[in-house]
Amino acid sequence: MKRILPCLLCVSLLFNVFFAVNKVNESRQVMQQNNLLAQADGNQIQVIAKRPYIKRGEVGVLALRCTPNNNCRIICSYRIRGQDFTTTRNIVAGNDGSVLCTWKVDKNTDTGTYQIEVVSGGSRLVTNYVVQ
Repeated sequence: MKRILPCLLCVSLLFNVFFAVNKVNESRQVMQQNNLLAQADGNQIQVIAKRPYIKRGEVGVLALRCTPNNNCRIICSYRIRGQDFTTTRNIVAGNDGSVLCTWKVDKNTDTGTYQIEVVSGGSRLVTNYVVQ
């Protein structure tokens, strides 16, 4: 019994390190997406900030910069109890091109990675968020 307990402790610590490394890799991927620029016809859409990991019942945030005073269509996908849904929002960018989109994640939303598509003028940007 004295040998089993340290082995179990060691295994549990290794699992924690493994999951921490995976989270760091996911965070790096999200940071790379945040720096992504989509360009077409001289217009651009840029992700300024977003909340990449959202728990059920919490509020998601996506801050964008696009062409000033231009309409941005934001299409967000999600799944509730196995059924896929999409929501579309039309938001007009401010004089400085800033767009702020917030949404509340339903408590029944399935965990997983979901897609957000932003279309403004001739530009298109796709990014992801994770429901935990």
